[in-house]
Amino acid sequence: MRDDKINAMTRRRKARTTKAPARAGRAAFPAKSGDWAYRLVEAVPSLICLCHKGLVTYLNETGCRWFGLKSAKMAIGRPFAEFMHKDDRRAVAARMNGRAVPGEPFPVRLARGKSKIFHAEMTLTRFNRADRGALLVQAFDTTGQRKSDAAQENARDKLQRRLSSEAMARRRVEDDLSLAAQVISNLGEGVIILDQRRRVRSVNPAFTRITGFTAKDVVGRLAPFEHAREKGKAVARKKANRKAASKTASHIANKEGGEAKLGPTIWATTERDGRWEGEYWNKTKNGDDYAERLSLSTVIDDRGRILQYAAVISDITKRKEDEERILYQANYDTLTKLPNRSLFLDRLNRALATAARARSKVGLMFIDLDGFKLVNDTLGHDIGDLLLRETSERLGHCVRVSDTVARLGGDEFTVLMPNLDDPSHAPLVAQRILDSLSKAFHLNGHESFVSASIGITVFPEDATDANELLKNADSAMYRAKELGKGNYQFFTEELNRELTERLTIKNGLAKAISGRELSLYYQPKLDLKGGAITGVEALMRWNSKELGVVSPARFIPVLEESGLMVEVGAWAIETACRQQRAWQNAGLPPVRVAVNLSTRQLRDPSFVAVVERALEESGIGPDGLEIEITENLLMSEAGTAIATLRKLHDRGIHVTLDDFGTGYSSLSHLRRYPIDTIKIDGSFVSDIATNPDDAEIIHTIINMGKTLNRTVVAEGVESAAQTSLLREYGCDEIQGYYLCKPLPAAALTEFLRERTRPPKAGQ
Repeated sequence: MRDDKINAMTRRRKARTTKAPARAGRAAFPAKSGDWAYRLVEAVPSLICLCHKGLVTYLNETGCRWFGLKSAKMAIGRPFAEFMHKDDRRAVAARMNGRAVPGEPFPVRLARGKSKIFHAEMTLTRFNRADRGALLVQAFDTTGQRKSDAAQENARDKLQRRLSSEAMARRRVEDDLSLAAQVISNLGEGVIILDQRRRVRSVNPAFTRITGFTAKDVVGRLAPFEHAREKGKAVARKKANRKAASKTASHIANKEGGEAKLGPTIWATTERDGRWEGEYWNKTKNGDDYAERLSLSTVIDDRGRILQYAAVISDITKRKEDEERILYQANYDTLTKLPNRSLFLDRLNRALATAARARSKVGLMFIDLDGFKLVNDTLGHDIGDLLLRETSERLGHCVRVSDTVARLGGDEFTVLMPNLDDPSHAPLVAQRILDSLSKAFHLNGHESFVSASIGITVFPEDATDANELLKNADSAMYRAKELGKGNYQFFTEELNRELTERLTIKNGLAKAISGRELSLYYQPKLDLKGGAITGVEALMRWNSKELGVVSPARFIPVLEESGLMVEVGAWAIETACRQQRAWQNAGLPPVRVAVNLSTRQLRDPSFVAVVERALEESGIGPDGLEIEITENLLMSEAGTAIATLRKLHDRGIHVTLDDFGTGYSSLSHLRRYPIDTIKIDGSFVSDIATNPDDAEIIHTIINMGKTLNRTVVAEGVESAAQTSLLREYGCDEIQGYYLCKPLPAAALTEFLRERTRPPKAGQ
């Protein structure tokens, strides 16, 4: 009997010994408490667990939720390792039982029941020097953190409801404060406590580690997140892709920048809802940008009055940078740093929607490199990659800032041209691309040559759908390849015919210069007062062996676009000067020969030297040469034009403003420009005998010219009635078919002789 009694007592003692750690744990940190610090620990969105010799003594609400437990009581007294994945239990138990516990986080797999497994990062910290078995366990969900947002919302609501309950006994509060302070001190997230005036009362060490500000820096001051700001993707992208920066990416990053202060919004929402949670960009003490997640809650009393504010911050910079890096990789080609197919199609669809609303046009080019496969196969893929990178750089220099160059894959590129006012501008860009890519590529000591075949399509003429446009451009590109590569083709037949004609004219002009197919015709000008021929205008003509006689209206614009105008213009000035000298040598009365100038000639820095050389080689004086510029050319090139014209005018060369009335000149412009003669456009002259409005315009222009002491010439005169009216209005000279049509040099020489030959007797 005595033995049975002893055995029963022994069993009861063992039972008490087994349950002691659980009771001790709950006594040290009870489940119910009115202390705000305890509730804050309960609301932290990461697992907080206190263990004693490997057994759970406290588990916060987040831990219960992760493990699928209805309450912390279900975990108290159980080995913490039981909640790990079976393959991780031994390693976790070894870390918890070891003498030295590493402070760095380590990955684990947590188990929720038998089937649910999720990944986390865990840290173990000994926080009680007197008891080596006491551990603080903190775990962060690395895969399902966002899925717990709803549960965290509920936790914050519970926190507010609990904050309004009556305080527990003084002794328990003080005990809880002591342990809670140790837990908060070891949290990986920053904690800020603010008073009713939003001034900082205290911060934990993690706050200093995240922001660089110590307690001394911030206590008594406004909350650090007062200066929080929403920021575009530029900062994170810059950090995530420092080595991958490119011209195109920089444009995009700059466009996506911009920031707005969040402080007022945070407080307004907190005052209204009792909490605020969000992510933003902030600055550390040394000025570095970092991404921060903030959870801010109010602490209220029974009457609903705010006592203080509790804030929890986390450094999420790495996650933000990873998100930006993933976003960048999803939208940009890793080799060339150009937009990839996905981003290109997105921009194309946006451009089409904008163009449809604005009723504008969008151009699309499909570019395929000719000869890339040969470079890749003979020199290797590394050289091929260098070629693609260099190609992307050259393409970027050929387009406008508003255009998008993208790489679709392989050696295929596209160019998106929004706000394309005139489809005829697309060939100019295409030609720049062809010229740029035709130059040698120097790649790691290897010289390579490629060309490009380009297909062009236009919205909305060719299609209104992005995929259809891309297909059309691809089709036009293959047509360019079929026609010999190294050229561009439009998808639309009408534009292709125009393009083919331009190419034919351009190729023919190159031969015409060397084959002497170009010539000058001359049309005289008549002085209405004295009846003498005062000058002639040199007009360019082209008699092609292949195309026959080509109108100046067809080949002059091609000369301008192709850049041949500078060379041909110099030839025209030299030829006109020699002809003027030939007329002098023939004993004809002196006539001034006028040559028309183009935009490219005025831009050419050597133009003045070209004129001086022509005068010197022909032996005529500057008064024998006249240059004509159009009104529109003068207005568009005002700065360069004035300087060049003044140099020529100062040398004694006569300057005429052609096509007056068709542009935007005014009296003030004519005063400051070195203009000797105003030539009225023929469109005003044609109806002056029948249209009073045109007659009045002509009369006004003539009077204005007289006021400015300029000679006035009317061109396009075709009848005696027009001539009579112009003489009545005081016009100085006329030019047109009524006097003489443009003639070749020999025919005009005979015309001049006839005009100077004295009349026969009886006539």
